[in-house]
Amino acid sequence: MSAPTQFKQRLAAELSAMATAPAPVPAPAPAPRAPARRLRLPLAVATVAAAAAAAVVVPALSGSGGSPAYAVTKKDDGSLILHLNRPEGLPGLQQQLKKMGVRAASLEGDENCPTGAPPHAPWATAGYALTFPSDPGKAVIHPDLIPDDTVRSDGRRVAGATLLIVAEFGKDNATKSVSFRLVSKVPKCSVPGIGGGPDAHA
Repeated sequence: MSAPTQFKQRLAAELSAMATAPAPVPAPAPAPRAPARRLRLPLAVATVAAAAAAAVVVPALSGSGGSPAYAVTKKDDGSLILHLNRPEGLPGLQQQLKKMGVRAASLEGDENCPTGAPPHAPWATAGYALTFPSDPGKAVIHPDLIPDDTVRSDGRRVAGATLLIVAEFGKDNATKSVSFRLVSKVPKCSVPGIGGGPDAHA
């Protein structure tokens, strides 16, 4: 038998075998993967942001110990309830009032202040910008009674007043008294008891 004939017969046999062989079974498709669980970060961030916002609205606190060094709470009528418990609360109190749009400064009373009590602003109102309940460390601020910048009828501009809060503390650093005065210029120091005090009521 010639070589071409043998090749043709072998090829025909191989093709016949391939035709009769069972078709391969395809491998099963992989099961679809469940989508990865996404962390609810936006919700978590929103929750934290809401808590931070609430902390700003709630009285601003400072200091350590059983009570805060100071706290300021805004009432529905626009007045502010001030609690001052210790000397270290004075800087935070001043910053908090500034954030709330109140022109105010706070000092610790100094009996040895060489300038004594600062002068009243010449346009100080008859009403009290700050009143006092029985608690020596508590006061009510009335921002609407702090004069704003005004322009007089003659065209002269008069700068607004600043509420100066002067606190006196006892040997245990507890608040002994809080007094105030409307001033045109905030002094570097002041003696305590500069005007409005626990006996001054609107």
